[in-house]
Amino acid sequence: MDTKEKILKRSAELFPLMGIRNVTMDYQALDLNISKRTIYELFEDKKDLVLQCIGEMILNNNKLLLQIIEQTENVIQALFLIIQQEEEQRRGFNPVFVEDVKKYLPELNISFFANKEKMKEFSVSFIMLEKGMREGVFREDLQIEVVDNFLYEMIGIIHNSERLRLLDPGKGEILNNIFLPYFRGICTRKGLDLMDNYFEKLNKA
Repeated sequence: MDTKEKILKRSAELFPLMGIRNVTMDYQALDLNISKRTIYELFEDKKDLVLQCIGEMILNNNKLLLQIIEQTENVIQALFLIIQQEEEQRRGFNPVFVEDVKKYLPELNISFFANKEKMKEFSVSFIMLEKGMREGVFREDLQIEVVDNFLYEMIGIIHNSERLRLLDPGKGEILNNIFLPYFRGICTRKGLDLMDNYFEKLNKA
């Protein structure tokens, strides 16, 4: 592992734990036992480091989620497991980190979701929608780019809405009242049957 990879790997550990604003370049240099100059030789500034780090975090997380998609019987089962996995991961983040990331969202959106190829690389939901359409689970007339962007925005609203924060809905309430009604709306008859069967299995478990 070269120095740049080490910096990105350690940043991906420190940022969620401490918050981006609390991890200074001086702190990173001391933590990694390197000079601050070395960091600036590899990254233009802290913003550049943060954007590259979050990109690596997204790609690494996507590898885990893609494994879920590949190992499940169908895309509906994968959908439920991915929602659960993402919720558990977010609970491990420092709230300061969640707030700090908002500052970088505009540039992240431009960098990671600017075109179809980038969306495929950085968006697991894009890949899941494609697979669901091939399986006949989601409607074949869907415009995947539009649906994928909407899902991304919807997740952002859920995490940033002051009104939702005051309501303090539980994970199950958000799933049952926001995500599932939307996904049922883009499902085919086959997809609806799979969703109902999955719920039946959950209730019996």
